Amino acid sequence: MSNMKLQAALIAAFMAGSMASAYAQQGDGKVRSNGLGLISADGENSINLTGRIHVDTRQFSSDFSDNATRDKDTAKYGDTFEIRRARIGFTGTLLKDISYEVVFNAAASDSTNLDTGWINYGFSKHVNLRAGRFKQQFNLEELTSSNNIDFIERSFVNQFAPGKKAGMMLHGVITDGVSYGVTRFQESNTAASASGNFQSTARLAANIAQLANWDNNSVLHVGFARHSGTIDVASGATGDVVKLRTDARGADGVFVSTFASGDTANINEVRRNSNGFELAVAYGPFKFQTENVNAKFDFENLNRSNVVDGTIKAQYYSVVYNITGENWSDFYKDGTFSGIRPKSNYSSKNTSGGGWQIGYRNSSYDAEKWTSTTATSGSKVGKTNTLGLTWLLNPNARIMLNHSSTKFDTAFALGATSGTKESVTTLRTQVNF
Repeated sequence: MSNMKLQAALIAAFMAGSMASAYAQQGDGKVRSNGLGLISADGENSINLTGRIHVDTRQFSSDFSDNATRDKDTAKYGDTFEIRRARIGFTGTLLKDISYEVVFNAAASDSTNLDTGWINYGFSKHVNLRAGRFKQQFNLEELTSSNNIDFIERSFVNQFAPGKKAGMMLHGVITDGVSYGVTRFQESNTAASASGNFQSTARLAANIAQLANWDNNSVLHVGFARHSGTIDVASGATGDVVKLRTDARGADGVFVSTFASGDTANINEVRRNSNGFELAVAYGPFKFQTENVNAKFDFENLNRSNVVDGTIKAQYYSVVYNITGENWSDFYKDGTFSGIRPKSNYSSKNTSGGGWQIGYRNSSYDAEKWTSTTATSGSKVGKTNTLGLTWLLNPNARIMLNHSSTKFDTAFALGATSGTKESVTTLRTQVNF
């Protein structure tokens, strides 16, 4: 055998041995299969890189009377491109039973740019303890990731959810199909302006279809939630008891009620109690979902110069159909829906694949029973209808097109303008990992 052939044979043998060694070590857990994380050989410890980018373009129109508001080059509600979310973070486990997450949002208005940051102690399937900044247990829409929500923006109901706050939570699975969460949190992301400023949520969710051993293709989700607590406001301060915007992030302040201190010697306290109900019925590719919230606010300072005794309601119902046949039940677990995985991913080579959804949502609020001696403006009744089309290219990318039309019961003041109608068409492109 010539030297050249011998060298070639040695190189081939070395390469074969290296490949065999690489395949033998692929289960050692050094790198996750998706290449975006590390895991220890025993599987007890892990770290994963996560992120999301949502980019929106919006076309806004209304019957608002002020020319400045209708000037698309200068108006707050003019046509626009927006980086809605740009987040990067990491999640993982320590000795399997302890998990953690830290996520930063480059597009945040909060000066800390911290989106979430928590530690979770998994004492058992039934009892977990979480501490840090995380989503509070109120509103199915809120507890569904922004990567996976059915429409580009959440409904009026979601504006009554406390969202991500710093606190502690007990949560777990009571039995297969029944989950719970109880939290205690601080309303402000900064130090409280006075003593108190604490609130709490509690949520119980059940999948009746799972409890009754119905068809595996079905989901009958029922959830109940409560949000209660106080907001302390320093003496001499003013603030909004409640402020709503339209579903498509269009007009801001469609309903506003403001309290004013009126007493510089004492701390003012706003008490709020909200009850929420959730229902989701899914069979195969079809899903019907509805939620409503009844929120009651009470405010009076010690000299009783400002009083709020207000009740406001909000609700929505929606229907979403997976045209390409994906079953919703495959993506439901422990009281929430995760992201749809298309039956086939989009391929640029064949220019085919991916999943398709169509949807409709009716969202509304009603503040006709709101009574207040303080400043209140805006329409007390509003309703938004949204049509949506979504293309899921793969589990990590989708393109969404929504058109939302809002009608108010009465014209509301918006700076120097007023109006009763708005329409917003939004296109979102997003990727997440």
